[in-house]
Amino acid sequence: MSPAEYIAGLQRFLESHPHIASFQLNTDHRGESFLYLHGRLEFLHGDTLDFKEFLAFHSNEAEKYMYAYNYRQNEQVIFRYDNAPDPRAQHLPSYPAHKHAGETLLPSGQVSLMDVVAEVMNRNR
Repeated sequence: MSPAEYIAGLQRFLESHPHIASFQLNTDHRGESFLYLHGRLEFLHGDTLDFKEFLAFHSNEAEKYMYAYNYRQNEQVIFRYDNAPDPRAQHLPSYPAHKHAGETLLPSGQVSLMDVVAEVMNRNR
């Protein structure tokens, strides 16, 4: 998979999602094999998802080195997924990956933007 293929797949997903009102997708290519992307999704129900990913591309796959997905209603953060080495999350079996739910830290496997959008949709049914 190439950075261009990854971006194209992400754009197709965002453009075709029936509950996404608008999105910004910013890309910064770091050589031929690395990509930093970040952006914002605005949902039809008014909530926002800010995200960032740093990826390395190998012949058949994209390896996600860093990510953060921040879901909020107005300015209130509802939840956030990230894999930053937060010292407060060291006790979690999924460290460094974790989820912030209010003041609570929860274990979490690595998630994708599509996973987080699905979780947002499930919360708002």
